[in-house]
Amino acid sequence: MLPRSRAADVIGRQSLAAAAQRKRGRAVSVGSVSATQPPRRPLVLVTGFGPFENRRFNPSRVVAAALEREPPRGVRVVSCELPVSFLGAPREVARFVARHARRRPALILGLGVQRAPYFRFEKRARGRYTTPRVDNDGVAGAEVGARIGPTLRTAVDVRRLARLLREAGASDVRLSNDAGGYVCERTFHALLSVGAEHGIPALFLHVPPAADVPSRVQARLVRAMLRAWFEARDE
Repeated sequence: MLPRSRAADVIGRQSLAAAAQRKRGRAVSVGSVSATQPPRRPLVLVTGFGPFENRRFNPSRVVAAALEREPPRGVRVVSCELPVSFLGAPREVARFVARHARRRPALILGLGVQRAPYFRFEKRARGRYTTPRVDNDGVAGAEVGARIGPTLRTAVDVRRLARLLREAGASDVRLSNDAGGYVCERTFHALLSVGAEHGIPALFLHVPPAADVPSRVQARLVRAMLRAWFEARDE
């Protein structure tokens, strides 16, 4: 056994050596404790919706759950099913993002279904709603009115993501300035607002009905898009 003063000197020299090697980018160990950790995989928060109106099957929640169950290589995914509610969805968005904010997510991806048979990236979310359509709680967009806030725009390069989604195999991908004025747009506004509070970029993708593009195919396409996005970012 080394004298206490000598043992302290040895540990001090080991620590200095470890610091020098870390500067050179090497993984080292001091004693039995690793001095460096491998880089953490980026985390993506994904939201989808359940049934609403006469749509008993909503592919957005299926795709969100599939991405968490089988995430893109090199990426972590946590998903959340939101209520189809003008008031409830934003509250759940705030809780969901706050719950994972300390893990420093790299991206928030909102998903919703549309009637058209193509994929549609939304570029902005308005803060004023006038639709008479009611949500699952019986609340119309017109009742929400102009109380929400200004129009918000995504900072994510959706044009590039659209190209990656096409390269993954999607035959029709479009960009939009009109998110529909329903719960999807209200949710997108909440994602942008809450994301900005936590420094997390957010975007929203409308997916086609499962009758036009099966949910398993949608999940495969979005998974490939995210993988390509993060691989290019890390190059």
